[in-house]
Amino acid sequence: MALMFVGFVKAQDFSNIKQAKPFSYSGTIEARGMFYNASGIQNRRQPTSYLLSGSPTFDIYGFQIPVSFNVSEADRSFRQPFNQFGMSPTYKWITLHAGYRNLSFSPYTLGGHTMLGAGFELNPGKLRLGFMYGRLNKATTIDTTSQSLVPFSFSRKGYAAKLGYGTDRNFFEFSYLSAQDGANTKPENLPTALNIISPAKNDVGGYAFKFTFFKNIFIESTGAISLYTSDINSPLKIDSVSNDFLKKVDGLFGINATSEYYTAFSGSVGYRNRKFGLKVSYKRIDPEFKTMGAYFFNSDLENWTVNPNFTILKGKIRFSGSLGIQHDNLKKQKRAENKRIIGSANAGFDLTKSLGIDLIYTNFSDNQRAQTALFADSLRIVQTTQTIGFMPRYYLVKPNAMHVFSGAINISNLNDYNNLLSDAGPSRNISTQQYFMNYNITFPKKQLSLFVNLNNTQLTGQGLENSFTGLTLGGNSSFLKQKLQTGINCTFTTTDSNTGDDNFIINANGNLGYLVSKKQRLGFNLFVTNNKTSAINLLRSNFTETRAELSYQFKF
Repeated sequence: MALMFVGFVKAQDFSNIKQAKPFSYSGTIEARGMFYNASGIQNRRQPTSYLLSGSPTFDIYGFQIPVSFNVSEADRSFRQPFNQFGMSPTYKWITLHAGYRNLSFSPYTLGGHTMLGAGFELNPGKLRLGFMYGRLNKATTIDTTSQSLVPFSFSRKGYAAKLGYGTDRNFFEFSYLSAQDGANTKPENLPTALNIISPAKNDVGGYAFKFTFFKNIFIESTGAISLYTSDINSPLKIDSVSNDFLKKVDGLFGINATSEYYTAFSGSVGYRNRKFGLKVSYKRIDPEFKTMGAYFFNSDLENWTVNPNFTILKGKIRFSGSLGIQHDNLKKQKRAENKRIIGSANAGFDLTKSLGIDLIYTNFSDNQRAQTALFADSLRIVQTTQTIGFMPRYYLVKPNAMHVFSGAINISNLNDYNNLLSDAGPSRNISTQQYFMNYNITFPKKQLSLFVNLNNTQLTGQGLENSFTGLTLGGNSSFLKQKLQTGINCTFTTTDSNTGDDNFIINANGNLGYLVSKKQRLGFNLFVTNNKTSAINLLRSNFTETRAELSYQFKF
């Protein structure tokens, strides 16, 4: 039996607490029986199985507490329930936070990291105040059954604050994060390989602002400086480091020789109105930039981008694009520097009320060159990836039926310009071509919908050629005043390869659903897969799989 309970209490506005109900509940409980059979291969699941699941939500004075559970025969071991509860009640311009909360004061300070603790946000008028204190990471412990510890982490606590003033169009804001690992939260008897991990601490100060001029011109920027100490127990003093900035802030933050600082900055200036927009942006993030208030960063990059967009002819023609350059190795510490040209464009055309076309184009170029040391030409990277997409659509509305025609052509090419490797073996160029055609007809009065889809994908590269062609037919219908709902679809797929590994696959499924009442529903689903292969391989053979599901659902 497997059980899992997860709960998050959403923000609730206490301004209307007098009208709120003291207690209510809603949700769904479902019982499902599953049957399985296979021929030609070994069974990949049990012949019969069951699943009882539910997702009730409890409402206490407007606080919504969703809970979910699953019970099955697949896992009869008991596992500690996973609980995460939190609340953010609001009264006028005051918001309180308690429990597990996911806040974002700045992308570089507290930027979406889940924290278990307490805090508040105050927004009287244009003033912006915020504070949060709590635990960012829970200390890991050794599994008593396997004696394993992966991954290892200390208990990490910290606080974040923000102070700002303004509106969405004009504001400035400062934020700060301070976090530290608990040095005494390391488990005892750690393996030697893990015992070298040291507790760290981090102090990050950031800012953000946006100003709008003449209604349409704007300038905005976000930046931060992160002071990171890798080992707070290091006996080495900061005097042994030649960096003047670190020596100056030593008295404020108590750092040592394992401390480093990193900067991140982004800014843009642009013009925007209803029909036209243009923005020029710049971003620079130091190598290994990190903050304990966010989970992940793309670092060691500098880029410039230009983003135009416009809409003309009363919205019948739309365009948005981006063109930029990017490079890494900002501190010239890598053996190679990668330069990229980044470009993309999206356009939409409404030729008539029924006929429209969308176009996409992307271009990414990489050029890696040697910097601090020479290296073999076989490691040089000079590549360009281009993607072109063409997507027409057509709607035909009749009194008794609606027809929808749509299609897509996507062509993607990766071209490798390293001549040394291209001459030595198969081309490293990769080409992908995808073609889709869809037709759907709906009869509203008959509550009937039919569809057909035809697709083809061709992959070429590295001396291999693969082709996938598929045809899907299906439909959906309702009977007995929509109490009985039915659906069926079948997909035929052929795969061709120059290696001789060809397959013909049929995937079919049908479903029935009957509404016993407004709160009760019975369902039946049948899935059949048949695979025929021409490959002479002991690991592959012709097989057929059948799976059926019978379900009962109750809403309350």
